Amino acid sequence: PWHSELNTAHFCFGYALGYDSIYHTLSENDRRTIARGMVRLGILPILDDWVLPEKRIHALDSMGHNWWSVCVAMAGVASLSLIGDESEAPEWVHAIYRAFPEWFYYRGNILQNKSRNFDNRGAFYESVNYADYALYEYLLFHLAYQNTFPDASPPNIPLLDSAGDFFVHTCYPISDSLLNVNFGDGSLRASGARTLQLLVANGYDKDPYHWYLHRTDDGLNEPLGIIDYQMKSITSAPRDLPDSILYPDIGWAMLRNSWEDNATMLAVKSGFSWNHAHPDAGSFLLFHNGKPLIIDSGNCSYSRREYTSYYRQSQAHNVVLINGQAQNPQDIAHGDRGVVTPGRLRCLLDTAGVKYVLADATGPTSWKFSRNYRHFLWLDDIILIFDDIRTHESGKLEWLLHYEGNAESKDADIYLTNGAAKAVVQSLYPEKLTITEKIGLKDHDPDTKVPYLALTPPEELSEAKFITAVIPLQESGLKNRPKLERLPGQNMLGIRVSTKDTITEVYLNLRADGRRMHRNSNNIINGWDTDAYLIALTRPADAKPNDIDSLTRYFIACGSYLRKDNTVVLDSLSKVYVVFTANPSDLKIDLAGQPLLNTTIRTPSQPPSIHVKDPTLKYEYLSPNALTLYRRTIGEDF
Repeated sequence: PWHSELNTAHFCFGYALGYDSIYHTLSENDRRTIARGMVRLGILPILDDWVLPEKRIHALDSMGHNWWSVCVAMAGVASLSLIGDESEAPEWVHAIYRAFPEWFYYRGNILQNKSRNFDNRGAFYESVNYADYALYEYLLFHLAYQNTFPDASPPNIPLLDSAGDFFVHTCYPISDSLLNVNFGDGSLRASGARTLQLLVANGYDKDPYHWYLHRTDDGLNEPLGIIDYQMKSITSAPRDLPDSILYPDIGWAMLRNSWEDNATMLAVKSGFSWNHAHPDAGSFLLFHNGKPLIIDSGNCSYSRREYTSYYRQSQAHNVVLINGQAQNPQDIAHGDRGVVTPGRLRCLLDTAGVKYVLADATGPTSWKFSRNYRHFLWLDDIILIFDDIRTHESGKLEWLLHYEGNAESKDADIYLTNGAAKAVVQSLYPEKLTITEKIGLKDHDPDTKVPYLALTPPEELSEAKFITAVIPLQESGLKNRPKLERLPGQNMLGIRVSTKDTITEVYLNLRADGRRMHRNSNNIINGWDTDAYLIALTRPADAKPNDIDSLTRYFIACGSYLRKDNTVVLDSLSKVYVVFTANPSDLKIDLAGQPLLNTTIRTPSQPPSIHVKDPTLKYEYLSPNALTLYRRTIGEDF
């Protein structure tokens, strides 16, 4: 039997504060009575269940992952309030002190399908809500410990240096406040403000935290915030914040066009599913013009049957289904067994107006899918989504779209509107998709039904390539939207994106989808000789189509070479993911690949300015038109 849970932790916190507050007004007998009650009803039930060896029944991952932190930290705060009154209190405090680094650095459990707690970059896998809950409770203990033992060194937890960054990178600034990425059991209005207040109070001080608190809650409405008030007046997001960030260990990525209010942000998730992390491998959200536009279905009270029957099902997310299914319901909604193989996000690129990330959802959907890859390619003002799907059996494929506001279908286009936020979702491949309205449930309101859409090919398939464009519309609306057209060809799918100023041709190499075993994926596409999976080539709208020197930007995904008319544009023995410009005055490069690599790209000439995104890459010119980038020390792979 359990002897403690979250309410026991709340009891410990309240009693500890009350005991310290009225300590000097109490008689010796009253102190003894209160202290014994706190030990008997709060501290020991928690420590015996969660920490101490004689009676412990829980491990670090027994109940979700936030419970351990909340329960144990509050037992620690209560124990600190009894220093000098209870002989065993110092021993309890130091047992908690020694245990917490293990919780922060817990890496998961293979046999019981449990996730790690934190990404190496500080993100907590259970959602923004639960990151705030777990960290805040620990930081109360951390601060109380430092106040009680000012000369002692705090626990060695380097993750705290970056844990607060997760709240900053998952926020979306709007005119009057911040919204938040709400994957899993999150909330659009969740806030990490109280955690950031305590991080600053504990000495983990960064300018982005002050900007976040300025936009949300500076702490002056609570006694603790008043005491530790250290806010700087920072009203704009710091300029050194990256527009895009990838948390590869938990499978979250946020990509935005700026940190200005009401900008455009794309959030992608493909990670672990269990407990508060939903079966949403490969799902995505879009915020635009101050509103959520493409959304997650959210969640509801955990006691409602709809929490399991709808919100924690794949159909509640923006994924691809086969015969109504994606992830196995036993993973989370009917058994909570977790996933054997979690999803992955790979290969974030962001430079020169191109953003890219690869979502691998094959693992968690492998009972139905043998390939389930989703490529997000954001080119200037248009987001292209490439779904590479292969299933074990033929069936009805559905490309799901959950939205906030209104959706109007016309031919293959879907017009989304939520207040001032508007976007067009345009299906390019397969052709002749059927758009069907389905019924889901509103976020945090299971009694209200809401529509969502399913895009379905006309016939049953076991293999398909979906290419879908999401075009966030600016104030000019449809008038200046990019023009999209299909490009015919063999063993490829092509798209031309035309704007007033540029033309970008995008090609998907069908020979690069795994069908050629023991041979490379060589193909000649519109005169380009390559083995790449995806290429995107940008030139001015008035330039000659076949003039290689007119190209201003290249994007290449999973390719080792690209050449045309005996001119080599890319050469690399291992396949790389790269964006680079062909600007003679300013060369920009973002390259991801193997730990050891040697990659050469063509440049019109040796430019005076070179910007390479990855600081581990070195470069040198072998000739005026060939720049070699290399990494000769083993680091992380892509």
